Amino acid sequence: MRNAALWFDKKFGLEEHTIAHYAWVIVAIAGVVQMVGAAIRMAFGVLVDPLVDTFGWSPGSIGFAYALMSIITAIASPAAGWLGNRFGARRTMLVGTILFFIGMMWTSQTKHIWELYTAYGIVFGISQALLLVPVVPAVAAWFRRHLGLGTGIMMVSWSLGPALVVQVLAVLFSTVGWSQAFMIVGITGTLTLVLILMFFRNTPQDAGRIAYGTRMNDSPLITSGNIYIKTQKEFQRFTYKTNAFWNLINIHFLGCVGHAVILVGIIPLGISKGLGPLTAAGVLTTISVVSVITRFMAPVLAEKISAKTVMFIAFFGQGIGVFLLFTADSTLDFYIFAVTWAIPYGGEGTAFPVLIRKYYGHAPMGTTYGWQLLGAGLGMAVGGMIPGMVFDISGTYTWAIVLSGAFSLVGALAIVLLESTKKQLIPDWPVLEDNQEKITTSVATSVSITSISSGQTSGD
Repeated sequence: MRNAALWFDKKFGLEEHTIAHYAWVIVAIAGVVQMVGAAIRMAFGVLVDPLVDTFGWSPGSIGFAYALMSIITAIASPAAGWLGNRFGARRTMLVGTILFFIGMMWTSQTKHIWELYTAYGIVFGISQALLLVPVVPAVAAWFRRHLGLGTGIMMVSWSLGPALVVQVLAVLFSTVGWSQAFMIVGITGTLTLVLILMFFRNTPQDAGRIAYGTRMNDSPLITSGNIYIKTQKEFQRFTYKTNAFWNLINIHFLGCVGHAVILVGIIPLGISKGLGPLTAAGVLTTISVVSVITRFMAPVLAEKISAKTVMFIAFFGQGIGVFLLFTADSTLDFYIFAVTWAIPYGGEGTAFPVLIRKYYGHAPMGTTYGWQLLGAGLGMAVGGMIPGMVFDISGTYTWAIVLSGAFSLVGALAIVLLESTKKQLIPDWPVLEDNQEKITTSVATSVSITSISSGQTSGD
């Protein structure tokens, strides 16, 4: 038994793991940023009825604010990724925090529909991009190895955030009203972001530390400074020439259309089948909670087994699982669907950072990841509009279910067509300009081999 345990530790690198490393502080901060930034978007449905009751606006006109926010976030994502690379994730997220505060305060004082579109759709949309895009590549920079584990822990917040914020907003709406609720959440969220970003460091070099999982025989990596900024431009030109770069944007789009249809349409679909509003909302909450499991497991397995295989299973399961809704007529049926579908859904999007690392090595991924979130944001916007449009035309949600499954299954096919992950698609980025000696010297001056040794054993 002892020999088997030693073999497992050696194979999966568990002998390198320690909680006494600043990388986990970065992961924790990133998780909170994700919770604050993403939860308000996912909790938008709670805002619809109060605005209808207060101003008499139609649900469709209010829902356009969500679609506009998704589109603005998508369009701004590549720029947010580039800004994170160029000026650092911390500065970029601080600007996003300021816009978050403005958007939340303005939304809380909305009196006209155009103000909702401007405050929530445009200002908050840009804020989301600046908060959510740079943070994932920044986390990746802190992991020489075991990026899947760090990503998995961080991505759990995508499920926990909406689940918590929906309940908080529901309580606040009933006690202090929707306007004051947005003010409270806006002020609390802003103060939280400002506080935690004080402890955020863009890269191990900036903190005078080493990346998690660094070994003694590893060559130095440069993740900041003038050489980093200069070389990343050349790296990105190589990236644009790979089929995977464009295919991953497409895959992100297809997967997000597939699950956005369900996330937006499951409550009205359940109500149309006789479920009460609270019961139908419970189905969505169940999806969020159950998906936590695979949000964590998917990137871990993607790093240890095969990123393509894990992503294919998630997309295929998400596509096939929606067809359970064709025969769902009771509360039990809907909750069986929620548990079954949430498992592949949770793993659908969390393995992308690991796949980027496998294709492009330790090169800066901010711009690349930003372009992928462009596809994701457009997919969420399209998928969010499908249920209502289909119901308006046909009077049922049947074809919305079909379209959800079709988009996910086409995404699974696109994953099959991705290049192999057994070798990088571009050259090792630090030597693109034949300045390896210069780079190594630059890194060595900030992080010596002695600090690598002591950092690994002491957990710095």
